[in-house]
Amino acid sequence: MIDWAAFAIVAAAALVSASVVVSLFAFGLRLLNVGRGLDADDTPGIIETTPSGSVSVVGGQTERRPRWATVAAIACFTLCSGAVLFGIYLIVPVFHSS
Repeated sequence: MIDWAAFAIVAAAALVSASVVVSLFAFGLRLLNVGRGLDADDTPGIIETTPSGSVSVVGGQTERRPRWATVAAIACFTLCSGAVLFGIYLIVPVFHSS
């Protein structure tokens, strides 16, 4: 017989843990983009073409990313990596058999 209560617990735990890992990774990526000049609008700068044919981007990325955003992004990526490694530890029996 199938233990449906245990199955539901495992399914819920998998859904919640996958959502947490994906959200942490996405939040870390968003924090890495703070202060890059792309927050107000999606224009990174003005593209200019010189008479010789070379193309350059003028303006954009005038601000630096705040230190707190970098630290928070690293924390998000660290938590995400820890959750993935813990999941691998739980799946592979060699790591926790006596």
